[in-house]
Amino acid sequence: MRTLSSMSTSPTCARHPDVETRLSCSACGTPICPDCGREAAVGFKCPDCSAHEEATTSGRSSGARTSFSLPGAGRSRPPSSGSQELSAGVAVRAVLVGIAASGVGGAILWPVLQEGMFFLLSAGVIGWGVARAVFWATEEHSSPAIRAGALALAGFSVAVAMALAGVGTGRGGLVFLAYPAAIYGGWIVVRQR
Repeated sequence: MRTLSSMSTSPTCARHPDVETRLSCSACGTPICPDCGREAAVGFKCPDCSAHEEATTSGRSSGARTSFSLPGAGRSRPPSSGSQELSAGVAVRAVLVGIAASGVGGAILWPVLQEGMFFLLSAGVIGWGVARAVFWATEEHSSPAIRAGALALAGFSVAVAMALAGVGTGRGGLVFLAYPAAIYGGWIVVRQR
């Protein structure tokens, strides 16, 4: 007759053979005990898989980016970290370029707002261009303040266009939807930083 203890077929930890476990690595399936398991995005990983993941993602976690250049550009894009200290001159240049880009973008958006056609798409494209100009002015460096400024200046382009066109233009106040469209266009640039 079989006893209950002989029927137990729980796997044991790969590193601690005397410890029964029902936990296994979410990457390779190796049985691991709670002491060996490393918390992962989904489940737990064994020490080997956890070390391998840390080694392969260490370049991405520091914010390093691959440099690229356009043919004939003569200069590659500098790598950007998630947050960098910027000199006061670069910050002022970014703000001035952003304000100028918002003014130009608002002047371009003004006739579109008066006609009421394609204003959402146009506002998104102009918001993208304004945010892109801000990051160009900072030489592709990023910081939380620069990202917030790029989004604010993208929305400011709509304010310029509405001031030029008159607030009551457009179809029944729908012109105010140009704000989120411009900010979303800027967000497309900002989220990559």
